[in-house]
Amino acid sequence: MVHRVFDSPVLHRLTSKPDPVFLRSRARRLPANHDGLGGGVGLVAGVAALAAGGIAAGLELERRIVAKRIYRSEGDDEEDFFGLRSDGPKVLTPDGVVLHTEVDEADASHPGFVDDDLTLVFVHGYALSLDCWHFQRRHYRGAIRQVFFDQRSHGRSGRSKPERCRIPQLAEDLSQVLDEVAGSGPVILVGHSMGSMTVMRLAQQHPEWFGHRVRGVAMFSTSAGDMADHSPIKGLPGRAFSRIAQPLLAALNRIPEVVEKGRSAGSDISYVITRRMSFGSDVSPSYVEFMSEMLGGTPLEVVADFYPAFGELDEFVAFRVLGQVETAVVGGVDDVITPIRYTDRIIDLLPGAESRRIPECGHMGIIEHHDQFNEVLDHLVQRVRRHLND
Repeated sequence: MVHRVFDSPVLHRLTSKPDPVFLRSRARRLPANHDGLGGGVGLVAGVAALAAGGIAAGLELERRIVAKRIYRSEGDDEEDFFGLRSDGPKVLTPDGVVLHTEVDEADASHPGFVDDDLTLVFVHGYALSLDCWHFQRRHYRGAIRQVFFDQRSHGRSGRSKPERCRIPQLAEDLSQVLDEVAGSGPVILVGHSMGSMTVMRLAQQHPEWFGHRVRGVAMFSTSAGDMADHSPIKGLPGRAFSRIAQPLLAALNRIPEVVEKGRSAGSDISYVITRRMSFGSDVSPSYVEFMSEMLGGTPLEVVADFYPAFGELDEFVAFRVLGQVETAVVGGVDDVITPIRYTDRIIDLLPGAESRRIPECGHMGIIEHHDQFNEVLDHLVQRVRRHLND
């Protein structure tokens, strides 16, 4: 899925060529999905994947479609993924973008409550929204104060000018959220993919905060740089992928009517691609639908606006600062968006961090293996609390 390069879900194993007759016949027969799980993402995923060298074989696509429909017909008991909502103040940035925030206050009656003013601040990744933290949010609800926000141009936050869709600007936004929403107490920053890159840049912009205001950092499924050399498509070199990705995004942006017309075919193609790009194991179909809905909520223009930021990424200087606080680093062994080698490099730079390499885990490990990610967060919270009075 070319347009979902870094925070989306794998053409890594989608190496077989599609049968074009099969795909055309399926496109004619499949009903339109105008209520939008995946929405326009489907065709974009399909077109981008085909342009990059192929998606799943017809037999695999058919099997996934059938499995998905069986799941839907049986009414699987799925999570209420968009059901955790709370109020939060709007944050108006200096350039006029309104950031959507949500705050879950701690409840003194919760059995896990500790009266220490600790706040967890969650920073999501590319083409996602604050909803991606569903399992973490549910895990800590009531026990610890939590702050969530949609990055600019994502979720329910306002649209940004393209030139400001870069990591330094995201770090400035995060600093404003910390000032206006997180409060003056100690915080733990939890980032996923682009969200972790945002935290790395914040450490460079405000090193004085780390060790005092910021007491802990968790970085999940991310990279500190060298992304221009990475391709999520097997057999296609990273530099070549970077050269074709932006022209492809530009071309797709010029044909929105084709994207819309392709919704009927795209939903099932998108399902297969999203499943393989997001996850490293056989997950519940509801997880795939959840991912599809989040991805579908991000306009293709926004995906294109942020894409150049990853080729520019170089946040290695941040680790001199991050090493001053308690840290946790987790990556999925089967992540094709930010492969495990990027996690390994961060682990080398943070020898004091709790680190895990989770097998059969893709880019969206915070969903796929949420219990293991939550366990790491639990340990981080415990370590931070032991030193809050230092």
